[in-house]
Amino acid sequence: MGWLEEIGNRLFGRESADAAPRVYMHDDELAQLTAVVTKLAPKRVLEWGSGGSTHMFLTRFPSIERMVSVENDRGWYERVRAKIDDPRLSLFLVESDVAPPDVSREGPKRGRELLSAFHLRCEREPALMRSYVEKPGSLGERFDFVLVDGRARSFCIAAGWELLVPGGVLVLHDAQRPEYRDAMLATHEPQWLEPWQQGQICVAHKPA
Repeated sequence: MGWLEEIGNRLFGRESADAAPRVYMHDDELAQLTAVVTKLAPKRVLEWGSGGSTHMFLTRFPSIERMVSVENDRGWYERVRAKIDDPRLSLFLVESDVAPPDVSREGPKRGRELLSAFHLRCEREPALMRSYVEKPGSLGERFDFVLVDGRARSFCIAAGWELLVPGGVLVLHDAQRPEYRDAMLATHEPQWLEPWQQGQICVAHKPA
């Protein structure tokens, strides 16, 4: 599922409130992600962007002892919190420091256009989501695995890389987007995985 469709689902309630959280990845990309996590067997996991991945990590990977997940959307945060009850999870709501555009009176197409433009600004202007990006660093923890799959990804990549232990792995979803490339190149020998269908996976391994 593409990211604009995901926005539409969040805005207009197309996902059932009773359903288990979905992982918004094509099967190819999800298989790549799970292969990386299976091989790494991390104990401490950090993700920006909560939802189906949060549920999947906690149910599929028994190695995980601690998971920190940061979400910026209040409605989505409440839905995830209602669906996942696991003592290993610390789920944080950190909304943007600058309010996104109000699209409540807009049609789906115009609403997506406005949000798309705002989210692109978040990749270029650090002040818009500084609190969201910096929240994990305020916890005084380090992590074996970091998934960047939320907002302000270019800034989360840099922050997540600093929080990785030596030997840890950072994964970026939707890595085909050009606005993330420079941030990934600033890590260590990132690998853009093939094949991909909807949202490419990029993996960077921090030298031990």
